[in-house]
Amino acid sequence: MALISGLEIGISPAALAQRSPQTNQGYTLLDRGWVNDAIAAFQAALRQQPNSAEARLGLATAYQRAGRDADAWNAYQAVLQVSPDNTTALAALGELGGYRPEWQLGGINALNRLLSQNPDNIAALSQRALLYGYQGRFAESLADYDLLLGRNPSPQTLLGAAQIYAFSGDYAGALALFNRYRQTGTIPAEALTAYALALQETGNAAGAIALLEPELREPGRTDDLSLGIRTGLANAYDASGQTARALELLAPLVGKPEARLPLARAYSAIGRRQLDPSLFEQATVLYQQALDATTSPSYGLRGEVADVLSEWPDTEALALAMFEQLAVENPSTASLRVKAGLLAYSLGTETAATVAEQLLPLLSPPPSSAPEQRAITTALVRLDNPDPALLPVYQAVAAAVDAPLLTYRMAQIYLSQGDLQVARDALTRYRATNAGQNDWGTELLVADLERQLGDLEASARRYETILAAQPSNSATAEALRGLAFVRTQQGQPEAALPVYLEAIAANPDNTNYPLGYALLAYRTRQVTAATAAETLESWLASQTLENPPPELFELAGALPADGDRASLYQTLLAQRPDDLWLRWRTVELLAQTNPTQAQAEMESLIAANPDDLTVYFFQGELAQRQGDLPLAAAAYQQVLTQEPENLGALAALAGVQFQQGNLTAARTLYDQVLALDPDYWEARYAIAELNIADDQKLTALDQLRQLPPQAAPINLQQRTQDVEFDLLRRRGFQPAWERY
Repeated sequence: MALISGLEIGISPAALAQRSPQTNQGYTLLDRGWVNDAIAAFQAALRQQPNSAEARLGLATAYQRAGRDADAWNAYQAVLQVSPDNTTALAALGELGGYRPEWQLGGINALNRLLSQNPDNIAALSQRALLYGYQGRFAESLADYDLLLGRNPSPQTLLGAAQIYAFSGDYAGALALFNRYRQTGTIPAEALTAYALALQETGNAAGAIALLEPELREPGRTDDLSLGIRTGLANAYDASGQTARALELLAPLVGKPEARLPLARAYSAIGRRQLDPSLFEQATVLYQQALDATTSPSYGLRGEVADVLSEWPDTEALALAMFEQLAVENPSTASLRVKAGLLAYSLGTETAATVAEQLLPLLSPPPSSAPEQRAITTALVRLDNPDPALLPVYQAVAAAVDAPLLTYRMAQIYLSQGDLQVARDALTRYRATNAGQNDWGTELLVADLERQLGDLEASARRYETILAAQPSNSATAEALRGLAFVRTQQGQPEAALPVYLEAIAANPDNTNYPLGYALLAYRTRQVTAATAAETLESWLASQTLENPPPELFELAGALPADGDRASLYQTLLAQRPDDLWLRWRTVELLAQTNPTQAQAEMESLIAANPDDLTVYFFQGELAQRQGDLPLAAAAYQQVLTQEPENLGALAALAGVQFQQGNLTAARTLYDQVLALDPDYWEARYAIAELNIADDQKLTALDQLRQLPPQAAPINLQQRTQDVEFDLLRRRGFQPAWERY
């Protein structure tokens, strides 16, 4: 329904002189209120004068007064066929454009022609602003309202502006306009949903509930007003923490075709707020159904559907196609190209660098329109941990738009780049804002920043503070996972395992946490490689590899090379070509069939990472497997050149010396290891084996008996028995079970 009326419908004196008798009779009957008789008279006049503008205009007016809106719409169009600039017909079409969604665009076109004749027509400007808003063209709508609100606007203009401000996302501006309107009268029922939304989004969900509850209609009512009130109230319930009540209120709408779009909007709002993928999935299905059932969907509806589809993995590709088509149709709307570009990056069809190159010219500076700025900002902040190549895009928008979350995203980028001080400064700015003060995500990021800065205990304390507050399941799980990571870095991996189990319990639907637990449990020898591999296979059976979590890369790289996982290694390396452990696993597999090529790959890996000690350990292990002990010794010596007290390299080099028969050199190296770490049981075991080889079996036997029980995978009992039996044989004794 249009929110303005009174667009003047009048006839000039010159036109009166040209009327036929039948046309005059029609107008006379119309003046007396005999509308049906007037319709018959105008129809008779048109049979005699089919091209009479006055008769056509009279018939259209009569249809409109009779409530025959569709007939009126067609009749006014007929007026324009013979009188294209007829101001009365243009104004009437503008008013009727607010009655049905499919008429909105025609109404806008009519008002554009009317305003081209008289730019100061306030009524026409106000109606066009409203229709632009209904179409979702908020930039154009608010540009009109900017003109109107500075000209002592009428109450109806205030009411229309308040609704469009709310629908465009400017909730504070909407609330101010509603309050101005309330000084002139009571807000009508058709505007209550927008008013409630403005209250809810400015922190007064209770006020929104109090406003809508008295207006709630019975579940069987499915007119636009009843649906708007029911879904608006459900949204307010959810915002106030009453999610179950919200879903109960929506239940009667399920399965009703006329309720698809309102229900989709409610489900997407609740699903987004509660991070509920099942609700979001239902919303995407309903949106698609509503779009398919609409003959000529508006720009706003298509954009709204694309926005929601872009947030659900299964429909991201469809959303990209929709954004690209909308961008072609609306080349001056920068936000569409921004959304398309960022979605293409998320889907992996464009690199971040390419997207940045495409978008930066559009955003330097960003559009001045507030709705455009909000749309662009929303698209940018939706990306969690953006690629550093996108940083110039974020900086360009943040320089012109006051959006704290942009600062937060830039802090994530600085953190990923290792620019820790810059990241700290950005987080400090964000935490000073209202949004930042209430954002547990900031605390999680600061805790991670402290970890990277080496302040592990401060990081652990911050994670523990989050855990004590229990802000949400997701934040709690992230804090538990972060604390587990810190405890591992502190050399307390066993203490991290129960923390990881708590993370899984706090968020049992998160499939990534079991991967992290399996990785940590395997590295601390709490589970076998086979058990950890089962967790990996379980994840692969239920998830896709489109955007795998870091835990998957780490677990796949940590587990021993397996030919059955060859394709997995290649898929993951396509996304992380520099992952050393995954490349090492492929080298190990290659060595089984082509040792020469494996060594060449190993040399290439070293050339690409000469300062990373890990690759020299890989080279040493590969050389030992291939029997090239001098090369293995050289690899471990390379590590010791850079880190003379590296325990792993000292022990590995000692092992090579042992294999070469250089027992004295091996003993010296193992003694160095134990001097640095007396609890390094692998070195103690190796010295025992050295003593066995050096025919000091009694000494070795005592050393084996002193090894800790966790000295797996060595079978200490069996090895001890072997040494004891050898001693018995050498002394002439025969074990009891060998006497028969």
